[in-house]
Amino acid sequence: MKRFLFYLSFFFFFFQAARAQEPSALLSGHVKDKNGRPIAQAGIYVKHTKFDTITSEDGSYFLHLYPGDYEITCSALGYETQSIKIHVGKGKQQNLSFALKPDARMALNEVEVIGKSAIKEVRETPYNVVALDAKSLYNSTLDLGHMLDRASGVKIRETGGTGSNMSVFLNGFTGRHVKLFMDGVPMEGFGSAFQLNNIPVNIADRIEVYKGVVPIEFGADAMGGVINIVTNQSANSYLDASYSYGSFNTHKSNISLGHTTPKGLIFQLNAFQNYSDNDYRVFTTVQYPNGNQEDQWVRRFHDTYHNETIMAKIGFVKKPWADRLLLGLTLGQEHADIQHANIMKIVYGQKERRASTILPSLTYEKKDLFVDGLNLRLTANYNSNYNRNIDTAARQYNWLGNSWAKSSKGESGVHTLGEFRNKNASATANLSYRINEMHSFSVSDVIAGYKRQNTDEVAILDPISAADTIKRENRKNIFGASYRFSYKRRWVTSVFMKHYTQNITGPVDTSRTSGTSSYARFDKAYHTTGYGIASTYFLHKHLQLKVSWEKAYRLPTENELFGDGVLETGNASLRAENSYNYNLGLTFNKQLTSDHNLYVDVAGYYRDINDYIRRLIDQRLGGAAYSNHGKVRNVGVDAELRYYYRDIFSLGGNVTYQNMRNKEQLVSENSTQLSNVYDDRVPNVPYFFGNADAAYFIRDFGGKGNVLSLGYSLNFIGQFYLHWESQGDRNTKLELPQQLSHDFNMSYMMKNGRYNIAFEARNFTNEMLYDNYSLQKPGRSFALKLRCFLVKRH
Repeated sequence: MKRFLFYLSFFFFFFQAARAQEPSALLSGHVKDKNGRPIAQAGIYVKHTKFDTITSEDGSYFLHLYPGDYEITCSALGYETQSIKIHVGKGKQQNLSFALKPDARMALNEVEVIGKSAIKEVRETPYNVVALDAKSLYNSTLDLGHMLDRASGVKIRETGGTGSNMSVFLNGFTGRHVKLFMDGVPMEGFGSAFQLNNIPVNIADRIEVYKGVVPIEFGADAMGGVINIVTNQSANSYLDASYSYGSFNTHKSNISLGHTTPKGLIFQLNAFQNYSDNDYRVFTTVQYPNGNQEDQWVRRFHDTYHNETIMAKIGFVKKPWADRLLLGLTLGQEHADIQHANIMKIVYGQKERRASTILPSLTYEKKDLFVDGLNLRLTANYNSNYNRNIDTAARQYNWLGNSWAKSSKGESGVHTLGEFRNKNASATANLSYRINEMHSFSVSDVIAGYKRQNTDEVAILDPISAADTIKRENRKNIFGASYRFSYKRRWVTSVFMKHYTQNITGPVDTSRTSGTSSYARFDKAYHTTGYGIASTYFLHKHLQLKVSWEKAYRLPTENELFGDGVLETGNASLRAENSYNYNLGLTFNKQLTSDHNLYVDVAGYYRDINDYIRRLIDQRLGGAAYSNHGKVRNVGVDAELRYYYRDIFSLGGNVTYQNMRNKEQLVSENSTQLSNVYDDRVPNVPYFFGNADAAYFIRDFGGKGNVLSLGYSLNFIGQFYLHWESQGDRNTKLELPQQLSHDFNMSYMMKNGRYNIAFEARNFTNEMLYDNYSLQKPGRSFALKLRCFLVKRH
């Protein structure tokens, strides 16, 4: 807490110091095409100086300059370069806008420009990162999770339908191995209402996927990579409202609005809700009171879910003392019925959970602080979320919804009216200094604290609840420093180090015999240092090579340490994972002719992991727990291919293959017995998967400015085992079979995007799809979405 207060003091010190500076001349404006549409990622250069910037998604830019005469050059991919001479007066704010003409030699279309802009952004970093454009999916019913499922090397794993537990699978790692951020702020502790599969795609501008090595600016202890959701940063006034209705009585609505005054006061609001009965049919085993069982199709009967969320921000932009200063407040609540445990044979009929979240936040950004090239970014947030888990019924249910009395209360085996309050805070400081075009330095520091208070209205009579009297706290600090070398933007190398510190307090099970439970307080302090290098080199203007290596660490998260209070048990004695990560990538992107564009990306990776934290499923009660497995090695490759034909047609796909194997030779660290699963593939992990998509656009269909689009996507996951492949009879071994599903979408955009209607059919061939330990996912489903978008450009 002291360090958190220190960062707040640090923020206000720089805020006042920056405000006290003498305002420099401010040059701002917009870059648009001949039709008045904004051009994102356009470069603004001041000739014979080191000043430059790029336009945001709404085409706006601003530069702080010294008074004098300048020649300003604007360039963008697919457009002719334009230069304008201008005099900048002392202490004045001047406007300079550009209207760029298409480059006749390239004749790029709108779709290609978007694709090229994303690739251009990727090329500016030596890290293995791809960017997914969310704007092209605003008319779909996709959430951020299913949008992310389209990226190469990424697979989204869910336990069911709307609102179900979700985890991101990236480069062989899943769950807490992959860190999630929103606008660079860690989403740890945000609560289940803020899972990616609950957040509509319309609140995002793009999603950045960092695979393997992660820049220090995130301050992340990620092993698999980082997902960063970049929200809409537009300074325009806009309103984006949508509603969709789909199968299983699913309702989703979203409203986003923003307004910026001429004096730089900005207000943004995002509000969304999800509701579903989730009563889709599943094929499973029905248990009867007499002990008989039968496999049959049944309908889920206790899986209703709803959540409501409001995210509001207010502040200032483009001020001499702050590029961005935002105060935010996020409010959310959810209710979820729980249909089954982590395995489907254990059915619940009354178990449920409820949660609410209050999250204030603060963001401050300032470029050229005190001196040119010195940039500062500060963020802070405090999250208080309340969770209530209800499991009091003395009944046992089957999949037909029938129930019968049992001897004890609690469907999961533990009678609980549990409540716990999670309180966590984090603060991030990023400071970078660009000496010149070749050399720059950065430092980053992230502190985070977590505390959980448990109460249980029936715990007094439960000996297991002795653990509830022991406090649960997790505090960590990650400091990073890096040096970046850039040679004519053709060769860029970054060398970095990260120092990790973690302090844990929580309960550990000290029972020596089965059937009894006793707990003791466990305290642990841990610190270590990681390091690495990332480099990129353009072998040709169309061909880019990326190489990176890192000694990485991942600290155990709150859920792994303390459980989720519903279906997972914590382990406060977990050790941090560590790994040697190697990455090699090659990207080819070329405008083949005036009509054809081709993009190819191939990336390979090698992970040598120690103290791998593995999630284990209890076959009897269906719960889950975490333990340090030992040594694991993963070697993999993913590839992506995309083709664009003018603004009429696009085709693309990606595929991932990985070989994640157990390299722990002994049964346990305290044993001398050789393991019979040595060199087996890690179970319940897909190793071969991919997807493909195609889209066809009909311009001016039914009127000028209207667009009809038709789309198709294919999803594939290869067969994999749920348990170690060397154990049990291979003919009766539990496995997830190969899965292949198909989706179709159609949208009609009217009045240049003001009014929109979309229809989607997911899994339209009604395949049986499974995930996360053989949990069946929804079959065929349909959805219809209506959307209205109004904008006033400034």
